[in-house]
Amino acid sequence: MPIQFAYWPALLLLIPVIPYLLLVHRKTVTDMSPVRKRAALGIRILLVTLLICCLAGMKFVRKGESLAVVFLIDGSRSVRDDQRPAIEKYIQDASKGMRTVDKIGVITFAQDPHTLSPLGQPLTSVNITEQGTTTSTDIAQALRQAKNELDTAARDSGKRIVLISDGNENVGRALAEMPELAAGHIVLDTIALPVTLQKEALIDKMVMPPRVKIGEPFPVKVVVTSMTSQTATVNLTRDGKPTGSSKQIELHRGKNVVVFDQNIDKVGFFRYGSTLDAPEDTISENNKGEGFVAVIGKPTILYVADSPALTSFLRKSLQSQNILVDYTTPEGMPTTTAALQRYDSVFMSNVPASSLSIAQMTAVQIACRDFGVGFGMVGGDSSFGAGGYRGTPIEDALPVSMDVKKQKRLPSVAVALVIEDLEIPTTINMSIEAAKATMDLLEPIDQVGVVDCNGGGGFGNDMSSAAPGGTWRIPMQHVTDRESIKAAMQNLQGMGDPPNYDPYLMEAARVLNNTDAKIKHIIFLGDGDAVYEANQSAISANIQKIHDMGITVSTIATGADKSGVNFMAAIAKTGNGQSYVADKPQDLPRLLLKDQQTISQPPIIEEPFRAVPVEGDEILKGIDFAGAPPLLGYNVSNLKPTATLALLNANANRNDPIFAGWRYGLGRSVAFMSDDRAHWAAPWFNWAGYSQFWAQAVRWTLRPFAPSDYATQVTMEGNRGHVVVDALDEQGHYVNKLQLSARVNPPGVTGIKAAAPTDEALRQTGPGHYESWFDAPQIGTYLVNVLQKSADGKTPDKSTVIGLSTPYSAEYKETQSNKYLMTQLAQAGSGRTEPPASGVYGGDRPGVYSAMDLMPLLIFAAMLLLPFDIAVRRLAIDSKDLQRAAAWVRGRTSTATAGRAATAELGRLLDRKEGALSGREEAIVQTNGSITAAFPASGAPSPNPVPVAAAYQPPQSLPQDASVIPRAASRTIRPDSLADTPTAAQTAPETESLNLPQAAPEEAGMSRLMAAKRRAQQHQEKEE
Repeated sequence: MPIQFAYWPALLLLIPVIPYLLLVHRKTVTDMSPVRKRAALGIRILLVTLLICCLAGMKFVRKGESLAVVFLIDGSRSVRDDQRPAIEKYIQDASKGMRTVDKIGVITFAQDPHTLSPLGQPLTSVNITEQGTTTSTDIAQALRQAKNELDTAARDSGKRIVLISDGNENVGRALAEMPELAAGHIVLDTIALPVTLQKEALIDKMVMPPRVKIGEPFPVKVVVTSMTSQTATVNLTRDGKPTGSSKQIELHRGKNVVVFDQNIDKVGFFRYGSTLDAPEDTISENNKGEGFVAVIGKPTILYVADSPALTSFLRKSLQSQNILVDYTTPEGMPTTTAALQRYDSVFMSNVPASSLSIAQMTAVQIACRDFGVGFGMVGGDSSFGAGGYRGTPIEDALPVSMDVKKQKRLPSVAVALVIEDLEIPTTINMSIEAAKATMDLLEPIDQVGVVDCNGGGGFGNDMSSAAPGGTWRIPMQHVTDRESIKAAMQNLQGMGDPPNYDPYLMEAARVLNNTDAKIKHIIFLGDGDAVYEANQSAISANIQKIHDMGITVSTIATGADKSGVNFMAAIAKTGNGQSYVADKPQDLPRLLLKDQQTISQPPIIEEPFRAVPVEGDEILKGIDFAGAPPLLGYNVSNLKPTATLALLNANANRNDPIFAGWRYGLGRSVAFMSDDRAHWAAPWFNWAGYSQFWAQAVRWTLRPFAPSDYATQVTMEGNRGHVVVDALDEQGHYVNKLQLSARVNPPGVTGIKAAAPTDEALRQTGPGHYESWFDAPQIGTYLVNVLQKSADGKTPDKSTVIGLSTPYSAEYKETQSNKYLMTQLAQAGSGRTEPPASGVYGGDRPGVYSAMDLMPLLIFAAMLLLPFDIAVRRLAIDSKDLQRAAAWVRGRTSTATAGRAATAELGRLLDRKEGALSGREEAIVQTNGSITAAFPASGAPSPNPVPVAAAYQPPQSLPQDASVIPRAASRTIRPDSLADTPTAAQTAPETESLNLPQAAPEEAGMSRLMAAKRRAQQHQEKEE
């Protein structure tokens, strides 16, 4: 419909308004002629209708003539190179059908879309080589970018997208984007590219039970897909080690299953892997598979310490409680959450944070929080705050915090960061990240500042009188607004690369020397490429001056060569600090944690004290601490608000926590602030309750969930994980209405703090059958923890941990194009499948309808009608008035055409003729109270005769002072009679003089008006 209304309910005003106008018109306009009445009513209704249409937002809708087309070209690895020329030719052929008003754009995509030819610019050539990551296909994101370009550059055009792909998407969901395309009136055509592989063999998946008992045989099935019949070899590994002989099998066209019989004689969470060796193969990336199995048995803990000799006492104590202990060094601790699933708890004894990577600490945090693995930390001079765990994932998992400076129990620190050479992108990132990481180690009572090696003078050997070196990009200040200082560090750019470091280091020392901090430290970040003019002894003398001021200097070499690293190390050695080499950004937190131990006094107290139990604690219930000997030292910490305090130091009213525990997510963790070796805890070795203490502490942290009895599976379907639980009781009956949820841990989770998890509820889709889905776009291991809440709240919750591995990108998995998806997209997008090139711009062109607001035109039309509405009601204009107006116009037109005679004499004759034809003449002569009326010369009576007195006699001639009023007369005069003009005496016989009764002109006019009014009223009454 070409007419639309933005607020159509406003049109309902016409229903009461039009009857009201009819009623008012009937009662008010009684003295008008019927024609005027109808005109007044019509104009008034039209005027009001125009105004109401303005209120309703009347718009005129019209269809655009131009067409904008965006070609989406799949550039992922699954599209072969031999298909690209055909795609390019198709686009070129389609562009030949363009009109001058049409537009064309080309976008290539794989993992991310890239605009090859912007919409609206001429298409000169087509080269569809994808420059980004090609190991995944995200059609949904490509559709979103195409829609954004169409909405931006082709608002008044018809919109069409032509998707050219094999349809094998493995990231995102393209069908979810179709409602947005439909809302934007965008038509989607699809062209499914055929798969051109001639030979290929791959491992589709591995199937094994998620959980078995110790020594129980179980099968491991490897599903192999082959496009041809051939002989291939399949190998099997467990935790990276071969499990036995490989199998040589005959592969048939389609899917094949290879079965390996396995059994495991120890508890844990084990990873199985398989590889395929086939002669007729094209893609090598898809020749591997992975799977997981959990072996149930005695609970096992992982004990992490710097020496295996320290575990002997703890191992014996726990084995008596049927708890197995595995030992590892800090370097051998697992780096993934999946590898920690074989343990029910992890304990670390006096391990410094600098010995662990962020990946190892994050794995422990996630294993405890999301999968119920217990965690415990034992103190020492390299543990807790003294070990540099402030701000790490380990601190998040513990029931205590290392934030003890808030109580001013540790001295304040002032740190000056001296940074050079931030022009190199790699160095920029490393130095900025190092500066930001330093902020996480400082407290509000500490101070920090940043000086760059750019400009300024130099102090030389005299620090008292010289222009300062460098520029303080961030002035020395207290760390009261940590985030704003980090934001300022993020914007650091344009640092210098000086030939001499002395002025800048000494400027930092000058400012530090004026602070009130107890500990003063310089961290110098650079590449060490400066060339000193002075000799080595002068260099050492300047750094020694800084050291004599009580200021230490540490260095971090970023982007440095071997000589630069050695030079930076020499500066740190002279400055009594530490030197580090940062090759990767993830190394910085570990290096800075080590440096923190250099500049800060360790938060430990070494004095004998007795650990006093807290009344009501359940963790260490039943242990007699009255006979426990004193401990010799402990780490200082603060108890977190929701933690449970079990032991404390009551000496000197310190009330410091010694042993505490809490629930962290799905797991439990404990913290023992003293140690477990012959240092602080040596007096406890001969205490009878020592073994019971550790047995109860460790057992409290063990995975709290009971194993689930239901069959649980997680499979990969496309780019999504599918969780299925089939619940049957011991009698084989379905179990319904269970409260099940799945917590998913994706691969590659890193960072100082892991993101909080989300639980996906499993919906019951059949008798005893529950399902849930999750996105799985990444390559690696997904851990899924299926939780079952107890119905009564008394029995323990149940848990099943299952691993899902994607050893290679789904881009290498499909051997056929997904024509079904491409057809679905075309149907949902109101488009066509496999359109010819000539039909892209030809044939049925999708149009876009643009609405033009008619309000300005309606208001203008109403303004034009308003004077006519007033005139037809206020001015009495009849047909005679119109005739006289027309005659006047004609007269003016005739006068305007004068001057057409050829000669002067003929012109005068024509003027007299026109004067004679202008009408008849009438004259009313008023003399002595009588009126003389002049009649037409033909002597015809007047159409309205006036009675005349019989005694009246017309005068023989008109008086000299008579008033003659000419009136319209019609008279035919021949051209030959124009020579003689008649005189007054000659015209006397052609006129009659009427002697009328004497009356005032005003009274006669009023009488005529009153008579006209009466006649109008009578006419109105007759009509009614």
